[in-house]
Amino acid sequence: MHNKNIKQFILYAIIGGSNFFIEFFILNILWKITGLYSGYINFLFKGIAFIAYSINGYYWNKKYTFKTEGSYVSYASVLGAASIVDAFILSNLSLHNLLGVSQVLWSNISALTASITTGVASFLINKFAVFKN
Repeated sequence: MHNKNIKQFILYAIIGGSNFFIEFFILNILWKITGLYSGYINFLFKGIAFIAYSINGYYWNKKYTFKTEGSYVSYASVLGAASIVDAFILSNLSLHNLLGVSQVLWSNISALTASITTGVASFLINKFAVFKN
């Protein structure tokens, strides 16, 4: 990897981390309000969180990571596809508490696992398709 690519990946990961915190904050509020922590309700909850973190991620990645104009629709499409995969992983994993911990903790572990799984693929697609120079 070239230095520019490494720097971009690190910035993308930092911005992805901020998206992760936005998403977790929203998910935890929705879980707490509804009392629903597992299953396919997470597709709806992730959709709600997606609106907030996609706008955040697009702005910061356009301005700092890739420093070029990219289409929000293209960015949101990539992020949306990743979010669907995330929701599938989260929904299914949250149904099987493999560690026997509280459902709140297990749902957060499931969400973290889903986010990490799709993060690297999203970076590559954004770098080479959405924000290409």
